[in-house]
Amino acid sequence: MVGPKIDIKIQDAIGRLWQCSTIQVDFNLPERFDMEYIAADGSRQRPIMIHRAIFGSLERFFGILIENYSGDFPLWLAPVQLRLLPVSDDFREYAESVAISFKKAGIRVEIDGSGERLGKQIRTAELEKLPVVAVVGKKEVENQNLSVRTRQSGDLGVLNIDELLHRLREAIISKIVL
Repeated sequence: MVGPKIDIKIQDAIGRLWQCSTIQVDFNLPERFDMEYIAADGSRQRPIMIHRAIFGSLERFFGILIENYSGDFPLWLAPVQLRLLPVSDDFREYAESVAISFKKAGIRVEIDGSGERLGKQIRTAELEKLPVVAVVGKKEVENQNLSVRTRQSGDLGVLNIDELLHRLREAIISKIVL
């Protein structure tokens, strides 16, 4: 015997519907497994099971999510929120200290260690759809700041570390575009 069921279907980027969440009452499985409990009055009773799947198949849910954003995740959801682009190995130490500060603040940050020219590093970050990149060069190290560019808003100019950290946190918390 089947009981009430609630299904939530999500439409993907090309219009297909996928069942993701479901909550349903099941009378069948308790009977098939001959499940019983002793009620307060001492009688034997058959339980009713409630099945729930909040996201359905996690793989399906994440597949739809990735497809919906075409891999271009908003800042709050992006696996890497900020990539630091050192112009050369001379500036790597500063980039690492900045990365540590951001990681301590809960920002998902990485340093481009490819050794490529800056233009290539920026192009790679754009192709990977990273929300924020920051250049680390001689001027940035001397002035203890970063040259910042976002995927959504373009060039933000030169920001000190505290200002960038504040903006990132606010954008992540409020889920707004930086």
